[in-house]
Amino acid sequence: MDNDEDIFEDDLEILDIIDFGFPRQIYNSANHFVNLDELSFFRRFRLTKNTTLALLVLIEEELEFPSDINQSVSPITQWLTCLRYYATDGHLMAIADFIGMHTSTVSRIILRISRAIASLGQRFIKMPEQLQQTAQDFFVTARFPRATKK
Repeated sequence: MDNDEDIFEDDLEILDIIDFGFPRQIYNSANHFVNLDELSFFRRFRLTKNTTLALLVLIEEELEFPSDINQSVSPITQWLTCLRYYATDGHLMAIADFIGMHTSTVSRIILRISRAIASLGQRFIKMPEQLQQTAQDFFVTARFPRATKK
């Protein structure tokens, strides 16, 4: 191929792409949870399989789709996608290639999982009593905004 024009076989193919867009790509995803042994899994996702499942249970309800139309991504695959993003340098294209999805899908999954994790904050993040007292003191002394407990 000498130039970009050789990518398309004829002008009709170019017109089809203009009218209908690029054909839908079907990705083959590997089941990393099943296919990887415990050590390989830990090296890639930075969590053990047991911990991964225990945490998935906490957010799985928010990740489930009402139907399987358009081959929706399962909660475990969404969770592993986001864990891989957190465990690596975070390049979406590299994550997409590893998981077997389009980059835009990976981006939406990471946002969705991150919001689900953030929603657990009040359940797991507790301010020590001393910090709460200090925040209260700031508010009383200087009317420092948002320094009081809600």
